[in-house]
Amino acid sequence: MEKKILIPSNFTKHAWNTLVYALNLYKSVPCTFYILNAYKIPTRISLNRNQSAELEAAKAESEKGLHKIMQGLNFRKENEKHTFETISRNKDLADAIQETVDTHKIDLILMVSRGENVSINAAFENEISEVIQKVEDCPFLVLPEQMQDLPETKREIVFPTNYKFPFKNKEVAALIDMANNLNASIRILYIDSDGRPLSKEQEQNMEMLKTYFTEVDFSFHKLTQTTVTTGIHLFIESRESSFLALYKRKQGFFSKLFSQRFKEEIDFNPKVPVLILKELE
Repeated sequence: MEKKILIPSNFTKHAWNTLVYALNLYKSVPCTFYILNAYKIPTRISLNRNQSAELEAAKAESEKGLHKIMQGLNFRKENEKHTFETISRNKDLADAIQETVDTHKIDLILMVSRGENVSINAAFENEISEVIQKVEDCPFLVLPEQMQDLPETKREIVFPTNYKFPFKNKEVAALIDMANNLNASIRILYIDSDGRPLSKEQEQNMEMLKTYFTEVDFSFHKLTQTTVTTGIHLFIESRESSFLALYKRKQGFFSKLFSQRFKEEIDFNPKVPVLILKELE
């Protein structure tokens, strides 16, 4: 089945590297890649000459940048299964992404975070966090700016959960899809911070995950006597894991992890790509 992948671009080398990473990630999968450039020029009902000229200039610059990307892709010609569409919008980035997701039924959004770590802590103001918070009904893959090539072997995705809430099958579909595409294993990680046994509900939710992951290699893991964030960091580093997957519930694990009142005690900036799974209605 063809995948629809959205890649916002601001025409930097990091945005280009994100596109190349996506091409490698889906090199064996038929895909349409939507390359989006969003620029924001305030418009009024009645534009004066200067405002009209500014809008036309911004639009031309956006379309010129998208054209250059298409030229670069034409030189590569790596995969006949890949097609490309460009989108230019005079909107805030989050609004432009949401419009594209809704219009084209996007399967995954790829973005790059500034720096060597993935900054996804919603307690701090940055573009990535803002977009992740605002855009609904679509998973994200957030890459560190200094991204590494995909490992050739031993690919694994760490998926932390407290088992307190049930998942819908379609909410973890992007995780399963990525594991299949990469021939990667899923390592389901439970951080037992308080030393209590799993409740009956937690055990049921754990069993439900087993039914979802039947077609991929997966295993359950448990860490004790550590905090959630420290435990995840240590697990990834000790195993040299390739990816981290986080589930963003509107009220729950992800929200608690990144809430404002935890700002002082959380330093959660992984050095691996992070797949953000969204709660779906």
